[in-house]
Amino acid sequence: MDYTDIDTLHAYGIFTHPTEEGDALLETFISAASAVIDNICHRVFGIADGAAPVACTFTKDNGLLWESRRFPRTLWLEDDLCSTPTFAEVPAPTVTLVPMRPPYYRIVRAEAEWPDPTVVTGHWAYSMTPPAPITQACLRLALWMYHQRESTDGDRPMVTSGGIFMLPNALPRDIQFLLMPYKKVRAG
Repeated sequence: MDYTDIDTLHAYGIFTHPTEEGDALLETFISAASAVIDNICHRVFGIADGAAPVACTFTKDNGLLWESRRFPRTLWLEDDLCSTPTFAEVPAPTVTLVPMRPPYYRIVRAEAEWPDPTVVTGHWAYSMTPPAPITQACLRLALWMYHQRESTDGDRPMVTSGGIFMLPNALPRDIQFLLMPYKKVRAG
């Protein structure tokens, strides 16, 4: 999912006379910026309008259903969950979602252990719509990428004659600061 749209980028970048070719390039940079944000933060920040919930199967074989003597009723989620989940289990278990508001990263059963397999259906993302700082970072990053195609690094152009886009080794600091609070902490 892209975290901004072409019209917002036009206004942000003050593109007064966009061309069809220029818009195609801007759309490419919007998608690239959104993917860069996902990769840096290790999470997804939105769900496409009208997207159906997705089922995720937790089993001991796929390593998602942990055998835990200390927390046998706790289901640890690898991905963020931004909607109230439903369960394939009948009757549905009584659960507590942690934290109390999305994105959820843990589901705790009130009774018994999680069965193997456990199927949880929901929207797997940080939020249904991207938070404002993520949209801002996407706009800034897409515009920065757009301007990088014209600039040079010494004598080397940022887009090679073969069409390969060469990025500097670091993003602008303002983009890094916008993304910092949204980076998912990974163990190990």
